[in-house]
Formats: sequence, C-alpha cells, structure tokens
Amino acid sequence: MRLLSSFRRGRNRRPVRLGAFAVLAVLAALSACSSGRGERATTGTRPTAARVPIHLDGHFDDWTRVPVWSQAAASSGPLEAAWATDDAQWWYLSFSVRDSVSQSGMPGTLHLLIDADDRTNTGGTVFDAAVGLAGVDVALDLSRSDKTQGNGVGAGAAVRTVGPTGLGAYRSAYDLEVVALPSWSATRFELRIARGGTLDGFAPLGRAVRARLVFASTSGAVTALPAARYTFATPLDTRTRTPLVSVIPATANGAVRVVQWNVAEGSFRSPTHHAKLLAAVQPDVILLDEAYAETSDATLAEFFARKELAALGHWRFVYSRTGGRQRTVVATRDRDIRPAASMVRVEYPAGVLDSVRAMVPTAAQRLFDIEATAQLSSTGAWISIDGIETLFVPLDLQSGGFFRNAQDQLRVLQSRAIRAALQRERASRPTRGALVIAGDFNAIGSYESIHTLQQGLDLDGSDLALSDAPRLGERSLVTWTDPTVGQFLPARLDLTLYSDAAFERTGGFTFSSADLSPAFAASLGVTRETSAQASDHLIVVTDLRRRR
Repeated sequence: MRLLSSFRRGRNRRPVRLGAFAVLAVLAALSACSSGRGERATTGTRPTAARVPIHLDGHFDDWTRVPVWSQAAASSGPLEAAWATDDAQWWYLSFSVRDSVSQSGMPGTLHLLIDADDRTNTGGTVFDAAVGLAGVDVALDLSRSDKTQGNGVGAGAAVRTVGPTGLGAYRSAYDLEVVALPSWSATRFELRIARGGTLDGFAPLGRAVRARLVFASTSGAVTALPAARYTFATPLDTRTRTPLVSVIPATANGAVRVVQWNVAEGSFRSPTHHAKLLAAVQPDVILLDEAYAETSDATLAEFFARKELAALGHWRFVYSRTGGRQRTVVATRDRDIRPAASMVRVEYPAGVLDSVRAMVPTAAQRLFDIEATAQLSSTGAWISIDGIETLFVPLDLQSGGFFRNAQDQLRVLQSRAIRAALQRERASRPTRGALVIAGDFNAIGSYESIHTLQQGLDLDGSDLALSDAPRLGERSLVTWTDPTVGQFLPARLDLTLYSDAAFERTGGFTFSSADLSPAFAASLGVTRETSAQASDHLIVVTDLRRRR
C-alpha cells in the first residue's frame, strides 16, 4: 500500500482535492490511540471534566477545551489526532487527518468497534488479534461495504451487533441516532452516538467502554488503532434527548426572513403540508427547489393562495424554465420581484458536458445525456431588501456519488455554470447588487461546488458567508434525514450563502415539525409527522438585516 509522502494543509471548510488512492492511504495508516485523558494507556482512566456542549457544526471551536484522546506519532501516518467527550446522553468523537477524506464514501469501510460494557467475555471478537477487538458489542460502519458505488467505494453507514461469530447483519445507524459532520470531504470530522441506544440486542453504553477504529480497504488490507478505553464523565440520562419546541424564534427588528426548502418533487404535487409548514416559520422570502416539471404561473398562484400563506400577505414569484423535472422558485410577500433576465434559462456552456462525459465510464454517461436535455435547476430574481438590490438564486445540484466521481464532477460543472450566469446578470446592471444563493447543494463529495459559489462573489470581492442554521431543539446543522431508508446518516445538504458585506445575520434555524411539542404542533395545524410526510429535507431559515 502506497502512503502519502506529503500533505497539503488548509481550512476545513475548503478541503483540498484527494484522489481515491490517497483516501485509501489516509485511512489505511491509522495510528495509535490513547486513553480518555490523553494518556498513552489502554487501561481505565479517570472521567474527563465537564465541558461546554458540543455542536455538530463542522467548525470545532467547541472542541478547543477537550483534551486530546489520541495523538499520532510522527511516523504513524496521516491521522493527526483524536478527541472524545460526552454529556448525559451522547458520546462525541472527533478526529483530524492531514488531507481530505469523505466519511460516507471511501475505498473500504471504517469500523468503529465498541465494547459497550468494557468486558472481553461478552459480545464477540472482530477481525484477528493484531487488528481486532475482543468483547465487541456493536460496530459502527462508515462507508458500508455491502452497498458499493463502483470501484469498491462504500456507501453510507450502518451499525452491526456483534456476537460469538463476529459481525452481524447491517442495521440502520438511526437506531443509535448517529450523526457525523461535515457531509463533504474535510480534514476533520465529528460524530455522536446515543449512550442509551435503542438497537435491539445492544445495551446502553456503560460507565466505561473500550473502542477501536479498524479500516478494511477494498484491496484486502486491514489496519487499526490500538484499543482504547473511555470513561464517561457524566451519568447516563435516559430521558428524551431532544427538548420539544413550543415557540418559533421571532425575526429581529428590521430583519428579513429568508427561507429555503427542497420540497421533494413528488409530494409537492399535493402541497397542503408544504403550505402549513412554510407559514409556520413566517417567511418574507422563499426559495424552493425540486418543484415538479409542470410548475407554472397557475400552479404557483394556487399554492401561494392557500389560506396559511395568503394570511401572511400578497405573494409574487419567479420560477425556472430549466431543470427538467426539478424546478426552482423565488417568492416574496408584499414586495416587488423582478426576474433576472440573464437567468430565465440557466444553461451549460456549449460542449462542457461532452468534455466531461467522455472522461467517465460508459455506465455513467447517461447522466450527462439527461443533463444536456434538462439544463440547470436554477434561476434568479431581484428583490429590494431595505434599499439593497439583492439577487436571489435558488438551485438544486446533482445528488449522490462520492469524491471526484461522475456525480461529484457534475456538481462542480453545475456550480460553475450558475456562477457564470449570475455574474452576467450582475454585470448587466449599473450596480452589482448583493447575493443570496440557497438550495440543495448535495455536497457529499468535494467542497468545490460550494466554494465555486462563494469565492469572490460578495460586494467587496470577498467570499459569500455560509449561514449556520442549527436545528431547533438540537445542537446540529443537519438539514436532511431519512430514517425510513437509513443507509445514509443525517446530513447537511441544504445551504444558504449570503453577502455579509451588505447584510448581518441576526438569526437562523432549521425547522422540522418532529421537534415540536404536540400542543404547539396542533396550534400550527400540523403534527410531529408532517415534515416527514412532506419532504426528507428540512426547512432552513436565515434572518438578514442591512448593515448600518
């Protein structure tokens, strides 16, 4: 196995490119791990001190006071360090590497083996004495190997109970409420696991656990961290993990509420739930993606005339003429809206799809043929926000894939084409205008498609800001979840970029009716199940106010 000879460093939000063989090298060279207080030991340790709450946001500022759990030796490979901490309901892990890697699609599987009761005579033994762990009760598999995406690259995540014969059947990682961010390739990740898991046959994590990371590559090579013990600092609390919400945060004085939502093409044909959910967050500007192919003036007029939305004001809208079966919409209430002339149809530059189509395997070429017919699922509309002419750009980028495969390359092409279109639109006007770009970026491979629509596009030539919108009642930035399928972990797919040279962000959150108390949900005319019935994506809210 070839190891990387040098490593490029950069900020986590803008990871460098890394090919499949380099990804393999990053994970195959995992090194030594230590105890819960950073000591080089595999025996019991004192509980770690209570710390600030961990937010799964991909920024890692809240990890600065968490002591290193594991520190890689200079000769141990690309893994730099690992951290571990806890609260009464979650076990949190974080690790950093010297180059980018993706946690949902790798050339192999990363197993987190957990001995939940710290006893070697229960559970089972996984792998062999050199790289395995005795007494394993459950394994969390990142980039699961039973559902590959081609070239041996895994897909998604799963948990597996372990018995005397080893790893059991694949089970949904939602059973242990696993979340891992960021969703795109990066140099550091964080994840959480429920301490009081609900998986049949799996007991809650004990006062102390032993764990081991093992990477099994598609080449057959298996490498591992030494087993390490972690002792929890806080007693387990088995009460409801997510506090139920009984109020929607209000918009700050002078701010405009921008709401972005992937409305799930099929269910949006019967949009009763959609109208109620959108009205619940009191939007001023709405950006929708995945509206169905037959979206028209008539269908949108009917939608915004629904009583819940009509009660908020008079709605005007613009929608895309490209995008095939998944269209985009910009709407605003009690304001003027003007279509961006250069973005009525957003199309690829001539020949660009053909140039990449020839580079992908034959089986993947049909994707580019479909795209050539549909063109871009994006549009643009001008709305004046407190005197600032602002171009609102909704989008829906290609889904699926892994780092630098056909889908990932297509996302980059799409973002470049949208960037070119909005730059033409801004150049056609006497003043440049502020920008808000929002939609389903689907960035589960490289970060490049996001960065393309950030870099240098603010009024002062700086990058657009990425809005953080924590899910109500929870400390995460998850915007997509689908426990009914369960192959992929909850993810941050839906993003809002904005001109922070023009606007200050006064608030923001991600909304799901699943987080509401029953009484509050009833007052809004919904149930806790309504969001899941409408879409697997959640509503993302960003409040913006003109800078003074």
